Amino acid sequence: MSDPNTPQTPNPEQPSSSPVPPPPAAPAQPAAPQYDAPAAPQPPTPPQPAAPQQPAAPQYGGAPAAPQQPAQQYGAPQAPAAPQYGQPYAAAPAQKSPILSILSLVAGIVGLIGAFFYFGVLFAIAAVVLGFLGRSKEPQAKGFWLTGIILGFVAIALEVIVIIIAVVVLASIGSQLSSY
Repeated sequence: MSDPNTPQTPNPEQPSSSPVPPPPAAPAQPAAPQYDAPAAPQPPTPPQPAAPQQPAAPQYGGAPAAPQQPAQQYGAPQAPAAPQYGQPYAAAPAQKSPILSILSLVAGIVGLIGAFFYFGVLFAIAAVVLGFLGRSKEPQAKGFWLTGIILGFVAIALEVIVIIIAVVVLASIGSQLSSY
């Protein structure tokens, strides 16, 4: 048995084999960029036409560069920008619901239907008032408040016509009954 720590000499009875050649050298790769070293100044280049550029990679410890938006084509949908480097999405601003305008629309509908039953004038007046309040405070809900104002005025006019017709009919009935 032999000691593995002692150097072994080739046995003269065994033919010596040629040593294994070393592996070929790997091709040289460019060195990784140094983040701490400033870049050497570049000679000025002639101006070229503007093209969308990709943002430069941020240096360690520095703030990430803001991404530049590429030029949009007409009619192309615009995708929302993804957050960079673990930044969360910004919360969407809370939109106020157009309460006054919706109430104006509902009051106008109820006033128009109620005009045939003699109680619609209250809802019609409420529709007009809420519609004008909605116009001043909620201009983005134009369809609601405008429809409420129009339905309110139509309901008021219809209520007046229904009351006039009712008075004429009752007067004619009363005059015919008094003649007997």
